[in-house]
Amino acid sequence: MPGHRIAVSVRIKPCDQPALAPDARGAIVTSDGKLFDRINAVVTGSDQKIAFDAIASPLLDKLRDGYSCTLLAYGQTGSGKTHTMFAPPGALTESSLSESGEECLGIFPRIAFELLNEGGDDCLGGRTLHASAIEVYQDNAYDLLADRAPLQVGTKSVGRQVGGRGAIIANASKEVSAGSQHFGVHPPHCQCMKCFKRQEKEREEREARKNARLDPVNHASKKQQPASSHPPTEKVLKSFVTVGEELVVLTTPQDIMRLARTIELTRTTVGHNLNARSSRSHCLVHLYSVERIGDKVLKKQLLFADLAGSERILKSGVEGVAALQAMANNKSLATLGKVIRALGTNAAHVPYRDSMLTMLLRSSLEGQSSTFVVVNVAADREYSDETLRSLEFGERMAVVKIVRIKVVGQQCLDARKVDALRDELRVLNDGIERLRLDDLDIGIFHDQAIQSEVRSLKNNIRRRDELSNAAKRIRTKVAENAASDADRQQLARDATEVGNLDNIIMMQKTIPVQRGAVQTIWLGPSPEYSTAISRFKEIEDALAFS
Repeated sequence: MPGHRIAVSVRIKPCDQPALAPDARGAIVTSDGKLFDRINAVVTGSDQKIAFDAIASPLLDKLRDGYSCTLLAYGQTGSGKTHTMFAPPGALTESSLSESGEECLGIFPRIAFELLNEGGDDCLGGRTLHASAIEVYQDNAYDLLADRAPLQVGTKSVGRQVGGRGAIIANASKEVSAGSQHFGVHPPHCQCMKCFKRQEKEREEREARKNARLDPVNHASKKQQPASSHPPTEKVLKSFVTVGEELVVLTTPQDIMRLARTIELTRTTVGHNLNARSSRSHCLVHLYSVERIGDKVLKKQLLFADLAGSERILKSGVEGVAALQAMANNKSLATLGKVIRALGTNAAHVPYRDSMLTMLLRSSLEGQSSTFVVVNVAADREYSDETLRSLEFGERMAVVKIVRIKVVGQQCLDARKVDALRDELRVLNDGIERLRLDDLDIGIFHDQAIQSEVRSLKNNIRRRDELSNAAKRIRTKVAENAASDADRQQLARDATEVGNLDNIIMMQKTIPVQRGAVQTIWLGPSPEYSTAISRFKEIEDALAFS
């Protein structure tokens, strides 16, 4: 099956004296004469419709052809990634739809509008749209639609889950060095016995596959075996997915604007010398287009990845927490660069597991999606070095070949199956409530933990959750332009207190059971509660997409 190269576009942020511009062929020549010609489109100026037509129209064509799609926005801080993907700051309001229409809106809301307008035109039962939004902050995954609730990330094919701070392996939390910064869960570099055995088993399986390829007798016997009955479109690739994120239904343009506004308000940002509102995290928005055709359901996914900007701390002038955020972003972007180089050179090993971002982008880079990239650059001469690095990243992306796989329709759930899932949902809900009464939603505590410390930790977690829920309600009002000045002041106070409680809780979870002991009072999430929540979300999603 022939491969297709990743489509790369470049958007140049306008300035008074640009140091680069496209030539007559559509290639880019930098001030020092370096040529970049593996570019599908170059967009100059601030017109959002021109950018949409050049960057997103080919993506929509692929979606209509039956493929899931991904759009990545990459570039240095302040180069216009969020502007391209969403809109300028403050423009994502419902009132802007009536005042200026779609003039200032970016690619995500425009594509969502297009799909909303197409619903019901070409398939029986119409099209429904669902969305979720994930923030990758300091190598942890959070749900932007659930007030940044932490998310687990896992793959069934490997049999392990990677949580916000490492891997959670069943019945193994007591073996982790609980005094470490990973709070009782397994980091990627963990060397406990269970992780060591798993790594050894994976190594032996890799060696067995390698020997099978090198063994001519075995190779000949494989040739004599009958071909698989599964068509190429049913190829199964290992991929990482988030577990338990909140889904919202999009039925009107106002729903889309509220979603985008909520993402803008909830995402971690900070101001610095290069950008008054710099995103300090990667934002991954999943838009699910579900079409019902006869007795089949076709579920296509669009992933919009607004990556955090690469940043030179000496230029941005950030300090303290903001500097740590910049280093974390640069590290994850460097890992993405390693993954792209490995894919471009057909390396035997691709380091997807080295960061949360690359794990979540794995399916987009391995063929389960038709992938597009927009590289945002600043044309100012003072940023020529950063622009050169961004363009080089785009060149490496353009070399990567992927074999795209069409989405296959799934059989619709019959009425009996739907009723059975709803019954299971009610049973699960009752069980989850009982687990919460036993505080198992907070986690598991050591038998020898001092009870006053346990109570203090539980109270702080409950207080933080209460404040988070209150903040979420106010953010909803802000997104709907219904918040008063008093609401905004209360939101700021709640956010500050939640941040303080997060720091206190983080420290409390690492309190040792006894002075000098390795074990901590908090042993990690409750497997029973985590399993129940995961199954509850799984059934909710199945019913939503049926």
